[in-house]
Formats: sequence, C-alpha cells, structure tokens
Amino acid sequence: MRKKWLGFAAVLILLAAVILSLYRMLYITPPEKSVKLFLDNLITSTDDRLYSYLDKHVDQEHPFIKLALNQKPFTGFKINETKAVAKDTYRPWITLYLKQSSITVPITLEKTAKGWLIEALPTVVHIPAAIPLIRSEDGIAQDQLLLDVAGDHILCSRTLPSDMIHHLVPSDIILVENQLVDIQPLKAMKLSKVMAASRRESYIEDRLLGKIPVDNQLPVYKMQDGTPAFRGSMAVLVGSTDSTLYCGNDGKGRALIAQDPIVPKDGIRVLIRNRDNSAIIHDQLIFTCDTGFTAETHVSNASFSFSAKDILTIKASEGGMILYHNGRQLESSPDRWYIRPSGQGMLRVANKQDGTGNTPSSAPYRGTMEVSYDGNGLILINEVNLEEYLYSVVPSEMPIKFGLEALKAQAVAARSYAVRCFASEGYAAYGAHVDDSTASQVYNSISEQSISVQAVNETYGLAAFFEGQVIDARFFSTSCGYTANFHEVWSDKNHNFPPKEIPYLVSKPQFPSNIPDLHNEENFRAFIAQWELDGYDRFSPYFRWWVTLKREELEAIIRNNLHRIQQADPYFVLTKKDDGTFVQESIPEETGQLLNIQVARRGQGGNIMELDITTTHGTFKVIKEYNVRQELRPVNYLDGGKPIILHCFDGSARENFPILPSAFAYIDLDRDSEGTITDITISGGGYGHGVGMSQYGAYGLSLMGYSYEQIIMHYYPGTELRNIYDYKREGSS
Repeated sequence: MRKKWLGFAAVLILLAAVILSLYRMLYITPPEKSVKLFLDNLITSTDDRLYSYLDKHVDQEHPFIKLALNQKPFTGFKINETKAVAKDTYRPWITLYLKQSSITVPITLEKTAKGWLIEALPTVVHIPAAIPLIRSEDGIAQDQLLLDVAGDHILCSRTLPSDMIHHLVPSDIILVENQLVDIQPLKAMKLSKVMAASRRESYIEDRLLGKIPVDNQLPVYKMQDGTPAFRGSMAVLVGSTDSTLYCGNDGKGRALIAQDPIVPKDGIRVLIRNRDNSAIIHDQLIFTCDTGFTAETHVSNASFSFSAKDILTIKASEGGMILYHNGRQLESSPDRWYIRPSGQGMLRVANKQDGTGNTPSSAPYRGTMEVSYDGNGLILINEVNLEEYLYSVVPSEMPIKFGLEALKAQAVAARSYAVRCFASEGYAAYGAHVDDSTASQVYNSISEQSISVQAVNETYGLAAFFEGQVIDARFFSTSCGYTANFHEVWSDKNHNFPPKEIPYLVSKPQFPSNIPDLHNEENFRAFIAQWELDGYDRFSPYFRWWVTLKREELEAIIRNNLHRIQQADPYFVLTKKDDGTFVQESIPEETGQLLNIQVARRGQGGNIMELDITTTHGTFKVIKEYNVRQELRPVNYLDGGKPIILHCFDGSARENFPILPSAFAYIDLDRDSEGTITDITISGGGYGHGVGMSQYGAYGLSLMGYSYEQIIMHYYPGTELRNIYDYKREGSS
C-alpha cells in the first residue's frame, strides 16, 4: 500500500512540473514579453523595432547592442527567473547562448506610460590587449580567468573552452557582465630592432619594418621568470633587439613584450646636438675617420667604403638625404644611414668646413653614427657601448683634477643615471636614450682622459640601487652646504608640486654639523652669511656668491624673461587676483615698475620654491627653482648697459652669468627716502639644482679620505651598489 502511495505522489509531482512548464510556455509576464521581443529583434534580425523597447535613458549605441548587431556572438536565449527589484521595476535573468558556451546576464525593465521598457542592459567591456595569466593565484577557481591589463589584474568568468585561451599571449577580449564572450589572440610581429618610438605620433620604428602605428598608451611588458611583467605605458626600450609587437587585425600595435636585458645589447643611443646652436636638427654633417670607415643602410642594402682621411658629407634634401664623397655626389636616399669606423678607429663629425676647406676637428666618437631624416633636417645618433660612453661623460661632467676617487663616484652616478634613461620617453621619438647636453649628461665635450677611463673601468657595471631598482642619480656642481629634497625642486608629469618624495634624494647638511629649519628665512640668511663655513664644497668658486643690480636692470630682466618662462611652464608662473588667489593668466608684455620681490616659500635645505614679484602691473608668483633661477638671471638687457657682475667665493667675477647659480639665495632691497627700490642684492651659495650628489662636495669628501662607495652612500642614503651586467632586474628601472 505504501509503495502505491509513493508512486502516486511521484506522478503528481511530475504532472505539476509539466503543468508549470506549459504555464511558463503559454504565459509570460509583461516584462518578460518586452525582453523576449527585444532579444528576438536583436539576435535574429536588425529590425529597428528593437529600439522601441528601450527607455529614453538607454543609448541606442549601447555597447551591448553594438556587440550583438556587429559581431553576432549570441545564437539564442532563454529567460530564467524574473525578480521585482523595486516598485514597477523588474529584472529578468537571461541565458545567452554562444557558439560554444553560454552566459547569464540581467536586464532591468521599468513600467512606463508606454509599457514595460528596458532601463538597463548588460555591461560590456572591450579590452584591446589583455594577457591571460597561466600562473595560479590563491582563490582562483577553475571557471575563472586572471587577466593582466597594463599591470592591473582582472578576474573574470571563463565561459569559453580552454583551447580558445592562449595563455601569456596578448589578446583582444570582450567581457559581458565580467564573463568572457570573445577572445582573439593578437598577431605577433617580431621586431628586428626598435629605432624610435613616439607617443605623440603613435608609432614605433623598426630597423627593417619601418614605422608601425601603435596605440599611444601601448602597454609594454618585460619577460620576468617566464611571465610578462608590466613595465609601463609606451615604455618602449629604444635599441631593443628582442621584442615582439602584438597587433590587431588593423595592423596597429596593441601590446609589446620585450626580452631585453637591463642594458640594450648594442649600447646607449645618444642624440648629438648641433654644436653651433645646440639644435637637434642638422642641415649637413661631415664625417672623417683616422682609419677606414663605411656607410650603409639596412633597408636598400646600399654600402660604401672610405679610406682614412676621406670626407663623407650628408646633406638634407626634400627626398631625404644626399651623400657626398670628397665633394662629389655619391647617393641619394631617404633611408637611415649607419657610419662605422674600421677596426679601433674613431669618427669625427662637424657641421661645416672652415674657410680653407678643412673640416673643423671634434672630439672623436666611438661606436656607430646613425643619420636619419625627419622631414625637417638630419638627426644624428651615436650608438656606443655604455662603458665607452662613460669614458667621455665622466671628464665632461667632472674636472679630472678632482682625482680618481671622486671620478669613480661620478662614474657610478653617471652610469646609474644612464640606465634610468633606457626606458624613458624623453628622446625616444628621435631614437635616443639621452642627448649630449646638460639636459641629460654632458658627453664628448672633453675627450677621453686616462684617469677618467680608469675610473670607469674600476667601477665597471656598478650602479646604485634602491629597493631593487636603479636609482634616479641626480647630481650637480656645488652645494651651499645643504642639498635639496627632490620633491621641493621638480614637479611630476601631472604638474603636481611638490610631488611624491624620493627617499634617497633628500636634503642633507654638507659640512660636519647641522643647522635645522633652513626653510625659515632668518635661519637661511644666517647660514648663507657664513663664508667661513667648513663645507665639503668650499673649493668651488660658487660656494658663496653675490650680485647687485639696479632696479631698472632687474625690471628689464623680469620684462624679458617672465612671459617666456610662463609660456614654457604655465602651471608654475601665476598671477594674483583681487581675492588673493593665484591663477594661470597671460603675462603682460610690459610688466611695469618693480615694487617688491620676496621669497614666499623655501625648501628644507633653504632653496627657493616660490618667489613673489610685485610690480605696478600686478603680482606674479614664480614656482620651482629652475624658473626662479631663470627669472633672476644676472644679465643686463638694457641697451648700452654695463655687464652685471657676479662676485664669487674665490674672489673671481663673472659677467652676465646666463642663470642665477642656484636657488639657495636671499634678496635684499635698498630703497630711497620715498620707498622706491634703487638696488637689489642677491646673496647665495652653490651652483645647480642642489639635488643628489654635489660634484665639488664629492671632491671635498675624497680629500677627507672617503672612498667612492662612501661618497655614493652619503649622497644617496639607503642605496647599495650592484653590477648591472650581473643583476636580474626585479621590475622596471
């Protein structure tokens, strides 16, 4: 009897399920009906009636609609349960069928005067370049996938079969409600050598493939322990010889993975400026060599050989470049040319010949010279081994009379600085890591010297590291007895000032004692007044200095420089409004009579961070040390005026010095009986920005018996020396 009742109950349950299923088939709720009609139109046709089911707040260009109509990933659908989420608001859950799987998404509807209309559609995210990560992570289930998107990790539902997912390969990905709907591996393009990269013009240039369009936020990865590690946006390593670019179907680069070491295989690439005017562009270049040399291009495979003392001239033309051998035209080509000496020869380069037809002699260059045409003129790059590059940087940056130990410290600092520049965008558009001026490091201003070569060789490969990365090794000529904090001298790329602090670039006393609170005006004046201070930099002529100007002379300086500085750095030259605030505003050409000038803010080491200038035409705030030094440059702009004299610590004098030696200075004003300014005296100490290693200070410390290692640790506290050729980089340098 009991078995009979159990069987009867089972039949009733089955019958109820069938009836419920038929009920669902024959009768659906009004919200579900609107969803069904919308999805029918969306998936099976492009009937414009599908837009009639949308609330006015839903854009007809919604990514979900565009995805369904353009790429047609959905083959069908099923409406699951529908829940009320508020009064007259319902949310059906929909199963959308793909070719090889399915996803579940919500659609929200609201009751309106026109009936049930769709208020919200599923979210869609298109990621042009994401890397599926193969490594397991805690808490990641089998049906989940971890993506690296420009260094950020995103966890999504892995709804597609595993054979569609190419681990560690940059892919074009579409997510709907964080569920994987489509994944297409990008096309790999092996690069021979990256010659240049430009974010502004959105391209990278390969030695053989030429210019390739890329996303201007191109994510760049470095292979590390078998996994791509994000280096940065558009952080393309110029000179890289083992990189792979991943492109979309349009041929545009979307991601790049590099295998390069911390130093490019072919060395550092130096942009050589025109020695006549410091411009980047050259009209012509003249090459000679103490041995034979060659000129060749890797595109057309043209090649020419020359004997010692031959003259190769390259001139810019509308079509690119024309080559002349001893004055006779040899070749015309738009391709990049590579000039290489034979054996151990060294090239010399000039921009013009003298009146006798001779080529002016320059310091000899090691390595390869590259000449390219950028549409305006010639660009000259010297590609040279990093250590050989330092052979010339060290004596160009520091007098060899400072001795071996100080020169070794300079070699370590210069090497560290150069390594940081490898991944910099600064000169990447020109195909270089650095230039040959003070904007980077002075290079080949002075020929190699035996003691500076020794300093480089005896510190071979050594750089300063902080927390696993090569440091930003700033250095300068002379301190006033205190260095400055990095964040109180420079702004960041987002124009924040002060920016984030750098732990190893901090304000420190440069004498065997300490004076606190140099940001205080009274304390700073008393400190600079100490001409007998036993500072490490006391051997520099700029350890202390002073200059006196007439009011009219300073007014001319302000008039000639303030507008120019404001145009170059508009965030940091401001105008005072009536309510007391300072804003960005165009500086008038006529700045008026000087009424007052005062330091508004100092850094921890005493450097001027803000300077207020009040004239009859307004009050202007000049921010950051370099702007202040430009604004107070002791140069006489008055017609027929005598040179302004800068008086130095060693008793020497400099006429019309091109920039205020440092921002470690204070200002005194002399006024007549009516309160009108007559003279201005600026008293200060040091030469340069004041951050990091003082070169004269390194010399002073070496005389006290400091080793180069101790000098580096003194100026960059908390760092350690490692060899870059042995070191496996933990992250981006």
